[in-house]
Amino acid sequence: MYIGPDTLMPVASALAAIAGVLLMFWRRTVGMLRLGAQLLGQRISKLRGKQV
Repeated sequence: MYIGPDTLMPVASALAAIAGVLLMFWRRTVGMLRLGAQLLGQRISKLRGKQV
């Protein structure tokens, strides 16, 4: 299977755009991931507390 530059360049450009947006808003991105992990952890601990 051959992937030529005409196929690869748009994919690479899209990945670079996504990476650029993540880097521009890195602190917010990490903050949102941490908040999501904390909320998930709280829900799991509540479920474990109810079952015990």
